[in-house]
Amino acid sequence: MFRSIGKSLVLSFVAVALVASAAGAQDADADAGNAAEPEYGKWVPKLDIGMVLTQSAYSDNWNGSEQGQIAWNFILNSALTNQFNRSLNWRNQLKLAFGHTHNQVFYLDPDNPNNPPVRRWDHPEKTTDLIDFESLLRLTMRKWVDPYAAFRLLSQFLDNSDLYGRTVWASPMTLIGSAGFARQFYKTDDELFLSRFGLAARENIRQFYPFAPDVSDERQTETSHDAGLEWVTDYAIKFIEDKVLWNSKLTVYKAFEYSFRGDLETGAPELSDYPLAVDINWENIFTGEIVSWLTLNVYVMFVYDKYDNSIVPELDDQGNLSNEPAVRSAVRKAGQFKQTLGLGITFKFL
Repeated sequence: MFRSIGKSLVLSFVAVALVASAAGAQDADADAGNAAEPEYGKWVPKLDIGMVLTQSAYSDNWNGSEQGQIAWNFILNSALTNQFNRSLNWRNQLKLAFGHTHNQVFYLDPDNPNNPPVRRWDHPEKTTDLIDFESLLRLTMRKWVDPYAAFRLLSQFLDNSDLYGRTVWASPMTLIGSAGFARQFYKTDDELFLSRFGLAARENIRQFYPFAPDVSDERQTETSHDAGLEWVTDYAIKFIEDKVLWNSKLTVYKAFEYSFRGDLETGAPELSDYPLAVDINWENIFTGEIVSWLTLNVYVMFVYDKYDNSIVPELDDQGNLSNEPAVRSAVRKAGQFKQTLGLGITFKFL
């Protein structure tokens, strides 16, 4: 079913492209507010790499309750765009982020409880983790809307959710294919306002270890699919003499089909509509340049995802949920908020 949906998306985009190409044969003026004609066939790259590091440490005989800490965050924001000709634009974006915090904690030797506690470095805790790649192809027909096709990959480097400390790389992973119509409302050297609306199909891939420590470490893989409508709006602006950059991305997704909805109706009917609820993801990145190499980065994200569709419900022979704790943990009725702030070194290579 979902393979046919994916094929339908491709065929729909091709049909839309042919119709738009015929309509685009007529001359049309560029939208108001657009910048001068770009240089056709030229790749325009952008690459910002940043590192934020804080550190403190204390000896075992330090007179005080302070505890040491090492915290670091790595960020990468990149883009590669090409206006091949008057009618074809291809934009690729890659965002990576990863960070750890190491805390120095007091440790009491169980074999010698009368000895004073000493400071030891605890296991590092992950604070930031993101892999986000998006490729957007637009037919810039100079009409009110442009046909588009897009692909997006969302994941993280490490999944540390296993109760027994086992790590899974690049899980969960969401693959999104979409096609529809886009409109570039505004484009100058300092500002971009682009919005698009279309059909979308998602594939969610999750790897995990069995929920027991006494079994093999062989990972299991579960895959789910959903399809629906997607609305994405990108906005970017430079202000305060180009010292501050604000990048905003709003994604609204409404699923109409979910591959395991029938299992939810059987095992947890009160949750069966949750995978079809509207998902909202609003991401904002503020970058302020203090000097050419020192920047202040503020990352703010709001997410509303009533049910994590990558969690697949499993039924036993009696039709009951065999993984009910995992399914219940996938329910998030309230919105989620994330904010990070960092002052560090940023290298603008391009």
